[in-house]
Amino acid sequence: MSFQGSIAQENVNFPIESVIEPLAGEQYSRAMVYIPISQAAEYLSGYDNPQTGALIELNSSNYGTITSGDLKSQLVPFFTKAQAASVGIAIYNDAQPEPPAEPEEGQDPVEPEVITNTLSDVYQATKYYAYFKFGLANSDAFNALQVELAQLCAADTLYSALWIGISDINVLTKTSALVNQLNEQTGLRYRLIYNPDTTINAALAQLGETLASANQTGTPVGNDVDFIAFNTIGASGSLDADGNRQNLSATDKATLDEQKIGYVTWVGDGTSNVVVEGSLYNNGDSVGAEWIKAYITYMCKVKTANFITQGGKFRNNSTYQAILTILRSVVNGFLQFGRLANFVVSAPPFSDLPKTGDTIVINNAWKADYIDQVRSVTVYGTLYIQQPSK
Repeated sequence: MSFQGSIAQENVNFPIESVIEPLAGEQYSRAMVYIPISQAAEYLSGYDNPQTGALIELNSSNYGTITSGDLKSQLVPFFTKAQAASVGIAIYNDAQPEPPAEPEEGQDPVEPEVITNTLSDVYQATKYYAYFKFGLANSDAFNALQVELAQLCAADTLYSALWIGISDINVLTKTSALVNQLNEQTGLRYRLIYNPDTTINAALAQLGETLASANQTGTPVGNDVDFIAFNTIGASGSLDADGNRQNLSATDKATLDEQKIGYVTWVGDGTSNVVVEGSLYNNGDSVGAEWIKAYITYMCKVKTANFITQGGKFRNNSTYQAILTILRSVVNGFLQFGRLANFVVSAPPFSDLPKTGDTIVINNAWKADYIDQVRSVTVYGTLYIQQPSK
């Protein structure tokens, strides 16, 4: 099913503040990695003639023969755990336009060169494939790529969440160039996880564990995004005399906590298990709650679109109650899973809604407590019901 340009996208608005359920919405269990065409040969040595604008789907069976270099080394921890997941590789054009030549006397100015399949172009064309977004480029281009992706994703939080694995040790002294560049922007939302091992992406490794199995909802959506043990990477501290990663000091952890940057710590149970500590975006939002919120919003759009296009649906209490039932049915999977509790629908009766207009907006239509192992936060939902306009 194509969501872009569909009835569900254009005519039904149903954003809420949390939740999940199976099948449609598969993109909320996928990852996307954006890479520049200038490095496609380095990252995709097993793929013939990569082109800008291409979307290449990887899975645990084919990534080993298609990918190479840093891309392959970052995907190994992911696919070691998330063996049923898919990762899209989107190739964008990072070429810089040639400056236009000076026109000869009496001639019109020369039009500047137009670059197609830029990062923005490719993002817009591929954003529905996967909710979790990553960017990979060499050291010179890496920071600029993360900043631009952060800007694109911040305008699209229903479909995109940017996770960044950062290896810059300067985060421990609050002098990281990337973090400073991101902080210069306003309105961004991204997740940072620090590990000094330059051969891995700690954020992608964590996502592999998060997507490794389905929960009671039938999907991985709502699984733990931190404090879940896995063994595909090491801790975030320095190397000891034997070449093993140590845990960060309490001072370093406090510095990262202050910046809302996650990090990796040994479990300490005599195994090679680690956990990521830190479940917040840079703006303080809960990573897990926002994931569920985006999923439920999308699922309600799809289910409501299917309902209102069956025919015989009118602006009346019967239709309104049916839409509220859709909401309850989607939330129910999370209630059974235990990720949400104390769910309450607080929408007013149909008689109190506006009598005219194509869109009905119900603030605080519901609320629930989002719960993980160590934290609980109350989330609130706004219900938008938009009638088809043509």
